[in-house]
Amino acid sequence: MSAQAGPGARGGAGDAGWRAQPALQSRCAGFSLLELLVAVAVIAAVAAIAIPAYRGYVATARDGALLNRMTSMAVFQEETRLRTGVYGAGVYDAANGIVTLKTAIGWQPGEDATTYQVVANGAASWTVTATDASGRALCRVFPSNEACPAR
Repeated sequence: MSAQAGPGARGGAGDAGWRAQPALQSRCAGFSLLELLVAVAVIAAVAAIAIPAYRGYVATARDGALLNRMTSMAVFQEETRLRTGVYGAGVYDAANGIVTLKTAIGWQPGEDATTYQVVANGAASWTVTATDASGRALCRVFPSNEACPAR
């Protein structure tokens, strides 16, 4: 046996295991343009669905907060009706210094930039319109707590 004829030597019996494997193609790390475009398309599709839904949830929450403040006014209105026989009327607009509603029924909201306008309908009912800083308005007729009729 020659000096070269051993396992792992060229031309020997173990020649199949010794052959060099073809070099793996080196790729640059990262994403292809197509992969990035697919990712952007998926994100755009999700955003197209999620953003309007989120805006709807925010509007619903804002309306709920306005309705909660308007409902808290009912106790003061009922007390005013018991004392005077009619519901109180006025405006509460702290940003412009108009607080006639506070004088009329003793009610004022917490810290907010909402304008409240109350119109008394005699001893039968009262209507309150709350307009927040963004211009969104909510109108209710109390004591039934129904939405205002469409104008």
